[in-house]
Amino acid sequence: MPPLFVLAALAAGGYILARALRREMARVENRVSEAARKQAETQDVRTLERDPETGRYRPRD
Repeated sequence: MPPLFVLAALAAGGYILARALRREMARVENRVSEAARKQAETQDVRTLERDPETGRYRPRD
């Protein structure tokens, strides 16, 4: 019976750890998304045009 208690304790600990990890990942994702949103608001968007000679896209002047 003691191995059953150990297994149950490990499962409960793993569940708690997974919940904490998921919460931390969501917190970091929110911070990164907010920073990206702020940067996108302040950054100019440049249009790309294709160079007919090389076939590569370059920023339009």
